[in-house]
Amino acid sequence: MDTRFLESLIAVVESGSIAGAARAQNLTAAAVSQRIRVLETELGSRLLVRTSHAAQPTPECLRVLPAARELVKAAQRLSSATDAQGLGGPYRLGAVSTVLVDYGPTIIDTFKENAPKATLTIRPGTSRVLYQDLVSGHLDAVLISEPPFSLPKSLHSRLFCEEKAVHILPAGVVKKDVGDAVLPWIVYDREAWGGRVIWNACERIIRSGHILCELDGLETIAQMVARGAGQAIVPDWRGLNAQRSNLQELSMTTTAVRKLVLVHPTASVVASLTELVLAAISKAP
Repeated sequence: MDTRFLESLIAVVESGSIAGAARAQNLTAAAVSQRIRVLETELGSRLLVRTSHAAQPTPECLRVLPAARELVKAAQRLSSATDAQGLGGPYRLGAVSTVLVDYGPTIIDTFKENAPKATLTIRPGTSRVLYQDLVSGHLDAVLISEPPFSLPKSLHSRLFCEEKAVHILPAGVVKKDVGDAVLPWIVYDREAWGGRVIWNACERIIRSGHILCELDGLETIAQMVARGAGQAIVPDWRGLNAQRSNLQELSMTTTAVRKLVLVHPTASVVASLTELVLAAISKAP
């Protein structure tokens, strides 16, 4: 049985459609459908209920899925084991958007140079979603805001960056004229793990004014402030430098720090690749 066909089945179940699985695997829908038909023939069971725009797993498929996932993982471990240094096989990394921009190119270059046998996949997302994907086994490691809770013993967290919060304003605003009526607040989503840290430290300041909007998108927040839409308190991530010419900072009496961490399983067959990620981060320009 070809484990790539099992990967396609898993992708269909997770995406809910043949088309979604095809996009995720960079295949045609016809190729994914053919793989499913081969599996159905080999297993002697119907695995999917197909409609025009969706595909749902049958009870037989749901019973097969746990074993299918284990077979795929075993095949991936086998691929990693063929490299004497453990630097081969697939490696699935999750990263919040600012980390991806700040460190992604260096990580990719480092893998290209030091782990040419590895297949690196980087998935963007929020800290909360990426953490859940790590726990469920869909990712090998994640670069996220520090979780607001203690991790289980099966996971290990390693701090790689601390970003002090900064109060940003449009470049053309006279600081002494900053007022709520002129500059409403654009709030870093307080439900986001990084946003929660800033909200807890700066809630009194922000609540004193009008909140224009709240979102978990630091790049968008910086762009909105640069265009004069409002003011914000955000972590001082590296990518913020791209907007510096259109921004100014107001001194703050409170201190808030977003901590960025690499979270990974305590024991993992891809531990060498995780160390390579940390090495790449440490040498990022």
